[in-house]
Amino acid sequence: MKKNQREIINIIALVIILVIAFIISDLFNKSIKEENNLHNNQSANLTTTNEIELEVNEFEEISTNEIELEVKESEETTYDSEQYTDLIINDLASSEEEIHFSPKVAFIIDDLGYETEVAKKMIELEFPITLSILPFLRYSEFIAEEGRKNNQEIMLHLPMEPSNSSANPGPGAIQSNMSEEEIRQAVRDCILNFPYIIGVNNHMGSKITENREIMEMALEEIKGYNLFFIDSMTSKDSIAYEVAQEMEIKSAKRSVFLDNENDMEYIKEQMLKVQEIALREGEAIAIGHSRINTFYVLKRMIPELIKAGIEIVPVSELVK
Repeated sequence: MKKNQREIINIIALVIILVIAFIISDLFNKSIKEENNLHNNQSANLTTTNEIELEVNEFEEISTNEIELEVKESEETTYDSEQYTDLIINDLASSEEEIHFSPKVAFIIDDLGYETEVAKKMIELEFPITLSILPFLRYSEFIAEEGRKNNQEIMLHLPMEPSNSSANPGPGAIQSNMSEEEIRQAVRDCILNFPYIIGVNNHMGSKITENREIMEMALEEIKGYNLFFIDSMTSKDSIAYEVAQEMEIKSAKRSVFLDNENDMEYIKEQMLKVQEIALREGEAIAIGHSRINTFYVLKRMIPELIKAGIEIVPVSELVK
């Protein structure tokens, strides 16, 4: 009987041990699951936080692991950040109406070479001003040198025969009664008369700029020196710009004459017209002359154009 009692007690003890072991095992498994869930939640929160920071800072902060990955991986690898950047670029490309470009205005000062007093004032303006200089005049080379020192662009103001036979275009002018060789030589002589020329515009020339044959000869010489051409539009029937485009010469045409009247109020009105055209069409080329009234208006009103969001550029930026 004692032996049977001892066996029963042993069995009960074994059952109790098994029950306790099962309870402990269950508690341990629950603890591991809770720890795993906590770790997963922390990882998810960390990922969400990183994504938010990535969007807010627009890729300004990148983790050390990402940097090391970009250094170690092949250049051909496309990363998630690059794909996201591509999406941004595509979005920008598909919404061009949201991108605003500054309208541009270029100013050309014609008829330089006769004097230096006003010319120096024009040269020293704190804005890009293209200097268009007549050839074979007393101060042509001097003005080109001074303009170059002040980082202003230099153009040849190429004299051409006007429709008004009583008007004198000055030395070196292209005349309609010249032979082809005389026309070509005259253009070459004018181009080589003073240094730093990067372009040409016509002085007077209403008769020549309406003549396709003569303009083709002159423009061939201009193209040979790799110069651009600006049609001063001294004639409403000018075909000079059209011919230059056909010949694939970088070119443009005048939008506004500033000072056909040497009156400050008139010049101010013309400047407002320049602003209007630039804001409407995106760009404008204005031509003025070496006159003190023109200088004063430019000095006063160019800052106003800049305040209106217009960029003042050398004329070389507007030739196409």
